Amino acid sequence: MRPRNWLFTVMAMVALVAAVVMAFNIALDPWGLFRDPKGRKLPVNGDARVAKYLLSTRYVQANFNGILIGSSITANWDMRVLKELRIYNESLNGGNAAEEQALVEQAVSRPGIEVAFVIQDPYFTSEHVFRTVKLDPGLWWSSLGSDNLFSVYKDMARRRLGQPTVESIDPRGTYNFDHLPTELNSTLREVWKPGTPFEIDPVAAAAYRDMVAALRAHHVQIIFVIPPVFEGILQPKREALREYGRTFAATHQADDLMLDFTASEFQEFRGARDNFFDGVHVVPKAAEEIVLRISRQLDDWLAQGRLRLKPAAKHAGTMQGYRTPLTARQPL
Repeated sequence: MRPRNWLFTVMAMVALVAAVVMAFNIALDPWGLFRDPKGRKLPVNGDARVAKYLLSTRYVQANFNGILIGSSITANWDMRVLKELRIYNESLNGGNAAEEQALVEQAVSRPGIEVAFVIQDPYFTSEHVFRTVKLDPGLWWSSLGSDNLFSVYKDMARRRLGQPTVESIDPRGTYNFDHLPTELNSTLREVWKPGTPFEIDPVAAAAYRDMVAALRAHHVQIIFVIPPVFEGILQPKREALREYGRTFAATHQADDLMLDFTASEFQEFRGARDNFFDGVHVVPKAAEEIVLRISRQLDDWLAQGRLRLKPAAKHAGTMQGYRTPLTARQPL
């Protein structure tokens, strides 16, 4: 065979194999990018950050009308009990405002999201590092072929075989943390060090403000959430937390809603050490209690007309009642 013909043959074979691989990836469509994602139940496989970013392209808007924006502190808050909202948990293990800003901008790029729960927590704005890859539209091409896609298929095979995956996240975006350390890790110890103000990374702070602005630009109603902290950790930082809140007070508007789990009415909850793994991450039972409290508050706001939902949003979602076996991973 002539060298030129051999070269064309090899190139044609490579192109054919690439086309077959791409066609297979499109057909399997683990992130709901190519087929209608409505009604599908797509868990997070592979890199959780990449997965949630790509799932937020079409899948989230097709199946949910609200999102929960946070870090590992809110990652195991299973919001399915809420009667009037279908919430996708966009929280990331060790997530910060810069990463969550990217997820939010993707989630509001299409119609569907009406309500956003936004965490207001000092760790969230303490850094702006993208922990695995930068979350941007270029990740769309990874859905056609990438190292991460290979990890996705391995996770999908493990799920089929009933084996644990690296990070266990269900089709509603909720992590499962069954067993975690009972002491704060070094990063959180520094954040909650007594007698010091909360350090705010300026890039993360700007990302937080831009994220809130993006929600407002798309007419998403915002519910700010101050998560609970074990009373023994909270009290030495109480004034620092107030000052932290004042720093971001300008991001709030009159029609925003607020859930403050550091308020006096939740002191009994915060005083129970067994409600927490390490003092900031809540155990599954306590997470259920938090979500039930949120549900009751939503009922009150709806009755008062403070929470405004489109009529279609009040119908049961396709994700309602979905459960899947999960395996825990330590949060950052």
